[in-house]
Amino acid sequence: MTAATPAASRPSRHAAQVDAWLARHRPGFVADLMHLVSIDTRSPRESDAYDWLAGYFTALGAEVTAEPRHPALAGHGAANRNEHSTLSASERANLHVWFPADAGLSRVLFSAHVDVVPPAADFPDGFQPRVSGDAVVGRGTADTKGNIVMLAAALRCAADLGLPLSRAVELDLVVEEEIGGNGALSTILHGRDVSEVVVLEPTDLEVLHGHRGCLEFTVRIGGRASHMGGDGVSAIDGAMEYVAALRRLEARLAAEAMADPDFTGYARPMQINVGRIAGGEWHGSIPALCSVGGAFGFHPRYSLDDVRRMLTELVAGLGDPWLRNHTDIRYEGIRNGAYVGDPHSAVATDLRREAQAVTGRQRVPRAWSVSCDARLYHDHLAVPTVVFGAGQLAHAHSSAEQLSIAEWSQGVATLVGFLTADREVAR
Repeated sequence: MTAATPAASRPSRHAAQVDAWLARHRPGFVADLMHLVSIDTRSPRESDAYDWLAGYFTALGAEVTAEPRHPALAGHGAANRNEHSTLSASERANLHVWFPADAGLSRVLFSAHVDVVPPAADFPDGFQPRVSGDAVVGRGTADTKGNIVMLAAALRCAADLGLPLSRAVELDLVVEEEIGGNGALSTILHGRDVSEVVVLEPTDLEVLHGHRGCLEFTVRIGGRASHMGGDGVSAIDGAMEYVAALRRLEARLAAEAMADPDFTGYARPMQINVGRIAGGEWHGSIPALCSVGGAFGFHPRYSLDDVRRMLTELVAGLGDPWLRNHTDIRYEGIRNGAYVGDPHSAVATDLRREAQAVTGRQRVPRAWSVSCDARLYHDHLAVPTVVFGAGQLAHAHSSAEQLSIAEWSQGVATLVGFLTADREVAR
């Protein structure tokens, strides 16, 4: 099932061996992925998969420990308060996977989240994975359980073929990425002595050296209730005016981002998503209340405070003075910062070289038009951090989430090359 690539574009002398190894072992790893997907790991149930994951990586020679939530997390400025914050530290543990290695090797930390988003109403069998043609279909296949299994396959392939690693490997399996990143932040607070980080996400095997930010918000608009024939002020009309202003702001910010080479090639590099509107009391009454909930995707040139200021300024632009004076904004949920790292760091260039060689696709270095845990490692570990993995963003969170087995195989080959290449010769 491995997609064909021209032999001349594959610099590794082990390419044929890796392809032959995949042909023999791919069915077993597909079965592993399907088992992992069958475990419902919506927060706070990530630990339901921990026994299986611990055994899976221990069998590869790793040391695996459950790492409780760090006690300093609750008061950290980058933490996201959520409905699970009151659970005990052990209930919010991450798994830390550490592979013994020769002294002197630089250490790369992979990070992958175990949590998944809930299946939509039209995806009732999300936790009953199946193979359809070249794809494994199920919740979490692309985002990002397929990439956990992909890394395991690459490590086993290297070991089976007797290929020594040129980088030592650690892996964080973390909770709560989908709701703000507390799991990754906790691992960082526990301390990580690594040289570089690869955050595993569905990037279609593109190596991304940054990502936009995201702030969730709820605007609560207060109108003045009256009979529909009276002199009230409609909160729903105010909400419609506010949403229109959001759309104009989104267009301006998207145009700015399109001019930045780090966000080249995206149709919508920055997005302001209106995900929920609720309001009104009675068909024949002018509505007194309406709320608009959304998520604000923003460029790294802006901070979270800048985004809050922009949202507040839109309130000041509402046409009716009553609406301006009876509207407030709440920030509950995700508040992810943005970052752009060095596209020419060793981890970025080495991984990009291997991905281009395996897939035959040469890509311009850029950042990602969505957000993830990578900014935490970049900001708080202060080491080069990239985002990479098999799977397409369009499939993540969708009602037909899936992962191409051919692309997954290319991802395994890419990681084998990345982890075993002679770095001096390669450059």
